[in-house]
Amino acid sequence: MDQASDVPPPELPGLAFLLVQLGFHAGWEFGERLAPLGLEQRQAGMLVRLAANEGRSQQAIAELLGINATRMVFLVDELERLGLVERRRNPADRRSHALYLTDAGTAMLARVRAVTVDHEAQMSAGLTSDERTQLITLLRRVAREQGLGAQALPGIPPGRRARV
Repeated sequence: MDQASDVPPPELPGLAFLLVQLGFHAGWEFGERLAPLGLEQRQAGMLVRLAANEGRSQQAIAELLGINATRMVFLVDELERLGLVERRRNPADRRSHALYLTDAGTAMLARVRAVTVDHEAQMSAGLTSDERTQLITLLRRVAREQGLGAQALPGIPPGRRARV
């Protein structure tokens, strides 16, 4: 088969269109699933990433997630108001705060993970286990090649500005 026949006809959507279309759909569906928990997607994402990096400084976690300091402060403030996260003085550097999940945050994390499992099962229902694994592998490679960090939260990548 030559490469020309591997290209979809112009009337069919290509990779970028499908990724955008699926991204919006998956994001909307996930948001709907999180709503009964009283969380938004960015808050749920932060809980998952924080659980894997608990005790690190707020600044270090922001860098890992690829978000600026101002956005990080607002996000942590929201989660703190919800009683899910707490800031503690960083014993290694008293000028910074380390982040920890509260007991309520740990319980919420379990609920978020259950919602995530259900959401991923619904999104990949038409795939075999091998196809799902292959798709995840390929999407991770595409994301990496686009400079998106494995831990980054969805949104505008660091170093890029939103179009006005």
